[in-house]
Amino acid sequence: MNAKIEIKEMPKMKVAYISSIGAKNLGFAYQKLMQWATPKGLMNEQAKMITEYHDSFKVTEVDKVRMNACILLNQPIETDGEIGLTCIEGGKCIVGYFEIGINEFEKSWTGLFVWMNENGYKKADKNPFEIYHNNFNEHPKKKVMVDFCIPVE
Repeated sequence: MNAKIEIKEMPKMKVAYISSIGAKNLGFAYQKLMQWATPKGLMNEQAKMITEYHDSFKVTEVDKVRMNACILLNQPIETDGEIGLTCIEGGKCIVGYFEIGINEFEKSWTGLFVWMNENGYKKADKNPFEIYHNNFNEHPKKKVMVDFCIPVE
């Protein structure tokens, strides 16, 4: 597994989000979120997109997994329609930094959970999430630069 893995204290993050059910629908949720965020000036060089997972692909059917497509907020903002506001709780996390292809997410998550178990960590009762550091469509090799975050006790 080609990853940089650290234990980090993650900050509480305020996000605007759209809920999505099923892996196929996440891209549509991000499109809607970006359409909402762009005229508000939120889609800039510092913008961070985050996917929060409410279910595991290991136990929930792929078309029933609940996820939030999120954008990190660094200023108060009002939302409307299907855009909500929430916080991703801070705390101790295993953070794996990956540069991967779009089809390597499952393998990367599996590897990070194996690392967690092999190193004696226990998942906390909080949702895992991904923080994206680039737009993979703009990467010369179409790679996603992403932090996979597993909250731990």
